[in-house]
Amino acid sequence: MHDSRNPELLSAFAVEMKARRNALGISQEELAHRASVDRTFVARMETARNQPTLSVLFRLCDGLGVAPEEFVAQTRLRMQK
Repeated sequence: MHDSRNPELLSAFAVEMKARRNALGISQEELAHRASVDRTFVARMETARNQPTLSVLFRLCDGLGVAPEEFVAQTRLRMQK
C-alpha cells in the first residue's frame, strides 16, 4: 500500500496554518471551534502529524478567513523554500 504522506508538504501546511492562526491571534481551540474539529486535531496538524480531508481544509480556511486556493498556494511556496 502506498503511503500518501509527504513530509515536506505536511510541514509546510503546518507552518502556514500556525502562522495564519497566530496572525489572527486565535487559539487552537478557537480555530477548532470555527472549523468544527477537535482541538487535538488542530494541534496534530500544526505539528505535521495529521493531514486534513478536503472538506476539513475548506472549513479550516473559513476559520482562518482565507480562500482555500490562497492557502494552498502559500503552502506550496513554503514547501519550495
